[in-house]
Formats: sequence, structure tokens, C-alpha cells
Amino acid sequence: MTNETETTFDNLKALERLVNEQGQVFLRYSRGYEADAGSGSRDTESGLTLPGLSVNPLTPEPWWTRPLTDWLARQICQYKHLDEKEDRHAWVLTGRCVGRGPDCEPLLTEVRPLGVLSSKLLAEAERVYEERFNARQGPEDQE
Repeated sequence: MTNETETTFDNLKALERLVNEQGQVFLRYSRGYEADAGSGSRDTESGLTLPGLSVNPLTPEPWWTRPLTDWLARQICQYKHLDEKEDRHAWVLTGRCVGRGPDCEPLLTEVRPLGVLSSKLLAEAERVYEERFNARQGPEDQE
């Protein structure tokens, strides 16, 4: 059994503790660590293999002045639709950033799984995101 399946995060507070203790923490929606081990991501538009796994940062940028809970909820919800695909789930990891993908997402190697996000946590993140943000409003929606 991998670390990914040994630890399940059931609420945003537990995930906050991990980010505060661990430092650089990332989120990935996929079939999991074992399926991803030793591989990189693929850019679907160009067909190119990327030099690492495509991830979403859970550690906020220095300019972020809102609560960590808000950052986590937003980051989790950005790609939450991928969790709905068959055999995919949300898991958290750390590793070495070796570059950026075509959408400016970090690419990681030397990946170390930290746990999975429960459906309860995903629902909590969705609720927080909807309550505290102008959810799903892109730049083209602003005038």
C-alpha cells in the first residue's frame, strides 16, 4: 500500500495543516500515484510528452492575502471535473518542480504522494468556493 492510500484528508482544516507543515504541496487528479509513477504528463493539444507530472499548487503564492482555506477551495475546484472521470481521484503530493506546462502549471518529478482527498473534502471545497468567490467567472466575464 502506498502513502497515497494510507492518508485520506476529510476536511480543509486537515489539508491546511499539511500545507503549513509540508511547504510545497500540489494536487493532481489522475488514476493515482502507482499509475503515474515513472511517467510524465502529455500535452493533449501538441501530443508532446511533458518532463514531469502536471499538477496544481496547493501552497499559495506570496501575493495571496486571503485565508489559506480560500486558496485551497479555489485550487481544488479548478479541475474538480476531472474527479468525475472514471478511475480518477484527487491526490496530494510533493516533488521537484522541473518546469511549467503549456498552461503554466508546475511539472513535478521525484514525486512523493502525501494522501488522497475524500469526497467529503471535495464537497466542502465546492461549498466554500461557491460561497466566497465569484465562482467560474473568467476574465471575459468582467466588464
